[in-house]
Amino acid sequence: MKLTYIFSSKSAALAIISVASLASCANKEEGGSTAANAVAVKEITVGDEYSGADSYGYSGTVEEDASTALSFAVAGTIRQLNVKPGDRVSKGQLIATVDPSTLRNSYDMAHAARAQAEDACQRYKQLHDKGSLPDIKWVEAQSALQEAVAAENIARKNLADCNLYAPCSGVISEKYAEPGQNVGPGIPVAKLATTGNLNVKISVPEGEIAGISVGQRANIRIEALGDKMFEGRVIEKGVIADAMSRSYAVKIRIDSPSRDLLPGMVSDVRLAKPQKPETDTGREIVIPANAIQLGDDNSNFVWVDEKGKAVRRTVVCGEFRADGVVIASGLKPGDKLIVEGQQKVCTGTTVKAKR
Repeated sequence: MKLTYIFSSKSAALAIISVASLASCANKEEGGSTAANAVAVKEITVGDEYSGADSYGYSGTVEEDASTALSFAVAGTIRQLNVKPGDRVSKGQLIATVDPSTLRNSYDMAHAARAQAEDACQRYKQLHDKGSLPDIKWVEAQSALQEAVAAENIARKNLADCNLYAPCSGVISEKYAEPGQNVGPGIPVAKLATTGNLNVKISVPEGEIAGISVGQRANIRIEALGDKMFEGRVIEKGVIADAMSRSYAVKIRIDSPSRDLLPGMVSDVRLAKPQKPETDTGREIVIPANAIQLGDDNSNFVWVDEKGKAVRRTVVCGEFRADGVVIASGLKPGDKLIVEGQQKVCTGTTVKAKR
């Protein structure tokens, strides 16, 4: 095969696969094609919202709605770290511990000092009640007891802070430390992503941002989950373009995320375009550019799935746009267009749509 490039008026190159020889197809057709050796292909339904005709397509990344850096409030050597990235944790679950030896000794000392201050305060009180102790000495004894109690409380909290617990339920997205490592107060050892709400972040070109609005509905496809579909809505629309890409950040809230949907997964997002008046020929058909191939006679064609068999369709291309190619003729709404794996099929090849 060779690649032939066709340029639009906007100087955007559209790569169309040109079939140089049909010898390989002839070989496949001699042996026939059965369901057992069906070619796996990816299909879209011409005219569907997700097919691209009435929507903008973007690539995005699933993100947590909020995340928390987990860190100890005290310094120490990590004794155990019970989580790894991808682990789901519940609120109050033990995440990690540091060696408590030093802080336990500090607590024991503070506890002993408080007991000593209490004993001294009781004896001084008896003397003060009998008039044998000046008021200033009695006040000093009371102050010493208060300081000892406060010091014990601090030591008790520091000892308890040797254990790090999850402040909320979520998924461990990153781990920064290992057992045996010395950490200081506030140094993150892991990152906890809350998964109650998940968002998809996309970048929208400046020429399309005017068609995006907060509250707009979106279709989201996750390839890592077997092309599982989700619905969502736009919750944030950026107002400042990126200096390099001239695109705007848009955030989409996923309506009902499943437990297997995780931050970091790549997604394909479709946002409906603003409706245009219909022409005499009806709604235009727009398909992905990579679905179009160039024949030996320089005619454009695509492959469609008709009852599980690959069928070649000659098409007439119209305008080349950022979201695909307008098809003037050759396709109709409802056709099952093959958009991936079309290089592996010939007329009559048995095909099976990937889910």
